[in-house]
Amino acid sequence: MKPSVGVMVPVVLALAACVAVRSVRAADAGTVEEVPWAEQNRAMGYLILHLSNINVAGGLNLSRGQAVVLREAARRVEAAAPAPPPLAGVYRPDLAEVRDAYLEVRRRLLAGEPIDDTLRGRVGRARATEAAVVRLSITDRDPSRAGCARCHAEPAAADVRALGTRPYRSEVGQVVRTPAHKREVFLAHAEGLLGRRGLVTVALVAGEVDRILRPGQKEGLSGFSCCILPPREMADPYRIGQAESGERVVEMLRQVRQVPPALWLVVRGRLVGRLEALAVTVSPGADDRCKEVLRQRVADVCERARAAGDVDFELDRHRLAAEVTQATRPAAPQTDRQRRFMAAYFLTVPGAAEVYDRLIERLDAQTAAAAR
Repeated sequence: MKPSVGVMVPVVLALAACVAVRSVRAADAGTVEEVPWAEQNRAMGYLILHLSNINVAGGLNLSRGQAVVLREAARRVEAAAPAPPPLAGVYRPDLAEVRDAYLEVRRRLLAGEPIDDTLRGRVGRARATEAAVVRLSITDRDPSRAGCARCHAEPAAADVRALGTRPYRSEVGQVVRTPAHKREVFLAHAEGLLGRRGLVTVALVAGEVDRILRPGQKEGLSGFSCCILPPREMADPYRIGQAESGERVVEMLRQVRQVPPALWLVVRGRLVGRLEALAVTVSPGADDRCKEVLRQRVADVCERARAAGDVDFELDRHRLAAEVTQATRPAAPQTDRQRRFMAAYFLTVPGAAEVYDRLIERLDAQTAAAAR
C-alpha cells in the first residue's frame, strides 16, 4: 500500500498524539523522538501504493483530458483522507533503509530518470526487509484496533536484517482465507491509509474514473497489483507497471528447459524455494497452504515447459510465464464493481494529483514542441 513522496508534509501533531507509546532514541544532536511504529508501518503501505500510482499513470498512456479528470478525482480523495504518514524523521533502522530506497524510486520516476540495475537491486533488498518486518508484526486480529493496527504490532526484533532467513521461515496464523476474510483484510489496510471517508470517496469517484478510461486501459488495470518499479519496457503488455516483466520469467523457463534430467529434481526444488520466498515477500501473510499451492503450480508449469517442443514453447511462453507470476501473486476474480473500485483506488490515492500535474506538464511540452 503505498505511494508518496520525499516532500510529503509531516503528519499533524494531533495524529501523532493518538499513539500512546512513543520510543526515544539518542541522536548526535540530542534526544530525538522516533516516528511511532503505527505511522512507520502506515508509511510503508502508503509508499507502495503511491509508487504504484506513478507506475500505472505512466503505463496507461493517458491523454491530457483523462489526466485532468483524474487529477480532480485525486484531489477529492486527498481532501477526504487523513494526512499522509510522516516520511521524514527517525525510523527503526530496517524501515529507514526501506523508506529511503522507495523515496529514491519516487524521485527518479517523477523526474523521468531511469531506474538502473543498482537501484533495482536496492529495492529488491528493501522489499524483502519490509516483508520480514510485516511478517513478524502479524498478530491475531483485534477488532478493537483500527486500520493496519488491527492485525499488526511492532516486532520484538529491533532490526530484522540481523535475523537472516528467520523472518521468511517464521509462520503466521493459519487462518481460513475465505473471500470475506480477504475483503476484511484489504479494507482494514485501505482504511489505515485512506480512512473511512477516503474509502467512501474512492467509491464515489469510481464510476467517473471508469467512464473516462478506454477499454484497453480498463483491461490493463484489471490485472494490476501494487508495484514499486516500472517494467524495463513500458510497451511490455504482460502487466502494466509490473517490475516482474514477462520476459524475465520466460528467460527463467528457457533455462529450466536446458537442465539435464539427472539434475532436474534438485534444480526444481531450489527454483521453487526461491519463488516461494518471492511469494512471501509479495504477500507476507502467506501461510503453509498458500506456499504449498505455489509449489505445486510452479512445478507443474516447469514440467510443461520442459516437455514442450521448441515451437510449442515459443508459442506458449508468455502464457506459461503468466502462470508462474500469478502463482506468486494470487488474486481473487473481481466483479465489475470491484474492478471499478480498484481502478479508482490506484488512480486517485493521495499524492496522485502531483503525479498528474507532472504528466500534464510533459504532455503540454510535447504538444508545444510538435507545434514548432
